[in-house]
Amino acid sequence: MNPPPLPPEIKVIRDSMTVTRYILPKRNLGDARKFGWLPIGFGLFITLFMIFWMSGPISGGLHGHGGIRWFELIFGLLGLPGLAAGLGLIALGIVILANASHSEIIVEEGFICAVERIGPIPIRRKRRIAELHRFVVRKGGITSRDQNTGAKKVFAPHLAALQAETIGKTLWLAPAYPYEMLRPLADVLAASLSLDRHPLATEDSEPVIEVVESEGGEETPATVVPKPESTDIICQANPHGLAIEVPPKGLWKGSQGFFGFSLFWNGFMVVFSVAMFKGHPPLPVYLFISLFWAVGIGMLLVAINMAKKKVLIAVVNDMLACRVIGPFKTREQKIALSDVDTIKVGPSGMEVNHRPLMELQIIPKQGKKIGLLSNRSGEEQEWLAYVLREAVKTKVTKRP
Repeated sequence: MNPPPLPPEIKVIRDSMTVTRYILPKRNLGDARKFGWLPIGFGLFITLFMIFWMSGPISGGLHGHGGIRWFELIFGLLGLPGLAAGLGLIALGIVILANASHSEIIVEEGFICAVERIGPIPIRRKRRIAELHRFVVRKGGITSRDQNTGAKKVFAPHLAALQAETIGKTLWLAPAYPYEMLRPLADVLAASLSLDRHPLATEDSEPVIEVVESEGGEETPATVVPKPESTDIICQANPHGLAIEVPPKGLWKGSQGFFGFSLFWNGFMVVFSVAMFKGHPPLPVYLFISLFWAVGIGMLLVAINMAKKKVLIAVVNDMLACRVIGPFKTREQKIALSDVDTIKVGPSGMEVNHRPLMELQIIPKQGKKIGLLSNRSGEEQEWLAYVLREAVKTKVTKRP
């Protein structure tokens, strides 16, 4: 099956026999450009705070009695990464407001690469072609769900996104472009990469790598998701339904980096607080520092909770039940199978190293979602989502 021709806006450049670049035009975000004010505002806050924080130690280090005080000077310069982050957020917001970003897709020997150009700055990610099993074109804009009513809200409905998916991992190739531009591009990529994986195939053969479409907010589950070989999750089917036991992972593996980062944060706050208190600052500075201590202690408690909790999930009779047994409390949630809208893997709302922390999500037709297992790998989350979808589907189908 021959793919349709690419839109003229997409440039195709063959750098060599094994490297092909697909360059998309600068995206037109329309009214969605207003979201650029968010990173600008946050970036201004970080920048002003870091300038205020750095000015004291640097000034004291340069103008102290007896020459340069190197400890204070170096301590003040430690704020440069934070200052750079704040300025970077401001630049990102300006790029969004100016429609000055675009996507590039590079197919090279054994890999497919996504390059997001934020002004002059390229951000590059890649996946092995051998691990790729489908492309997903998500149309219908950016969809969010109201936590109280379950109603869906759509922003920028004219935009779509192209994703390359492997088991448990998603590579965003071209977000925020018109569907009419991305669908033929997905067909061309699927056809060409299918030939790369199976050289004996012909251009008229059915693509080995499929292309599926999804409306905004809808789940597009894979046909079969295998159980990860290294998982310690216990999944048992019984005459009454399905029982899943997810044991704790431990502080380092189970906290997804939160434990180590919280130790670094709180250690930094110890040094910072000692240096500040020696200068006898005014009361507002103490209150300001206490906010950062609250963040550090909160992250430490979150890390311990993630690492030490045990999760039990059961599909039995007409109910789906979840019990989370943590070090601080135990919570249990139940939902009727008829009220389950979808079960998928989605962002939890938290980030680690600027990457969204994914979780297993059970989304009802009305009410708040149930989010679980953010400390587990993407492969385990995708497998459990598939297993639970099949269990719920089987129960609903057998119901008289």
